[in-house]
Amino acid sequence: MVAQQHYQRLKHLYTDASSEHATGPVDISYGYAEVVGVIEEEVGRSVVTRVPHQQLLTDVASLAAGSVEKEGQLSLEHFNVSVNQPDYRGSVRASAEVVLAEPPRYHVRATLFGEDGEELAEALAFFEPSGEDLPPDPAPEAEAEGTAPPPAPFMPIHVTRCGSLCLN
Repeated sequence: MVAQQHYQRLKHLYTDASSEHATGPVDISYGYAEVVGVIEEEVGRSVVTRVPHQQLLTDVASLAAGSVEKEGQLSLEHFNVSVNQPDYRGSVRASAEVVLAEPPRYHVRATLFGEDGEELAEALAFFEPSGEDLPPDPAPEAEAEGTAPPPAPFMPIHVTRCGSLCLN
């Protein structure tokens, strides 16, 4: 149950300071996160062109990395993004997965999909501890009222040569 409380805390922190691009539900589990959003027309252009894809990919990668680190905040050390369709506008689904965990460092792969399921962009991110504590849950009563989804009915289990390892 502690893990579920941590995931709910991350969701509440994210929605409390949500990005203008994230419009839909946020799903978080161990080493995985998904954010539904929308990419709209950019209003102004500056000398440096900013791709709105990057914000959602950064958000979802941070949530995935934060799901496995319960002690404090992580800082984004490296972020490489590759955009396949920079002119895409519309609904999107961003998902991220921790692909390599070397605590306290985490490597995350994030992918952005369009309405038709086509890959729009992908990113590789590297996170390290920031030394700061995770802020308190801004909506702890939401879980107490029963609005939180029930825990996942499965546990990731990996078989090693030394035995089974449960990651929950």
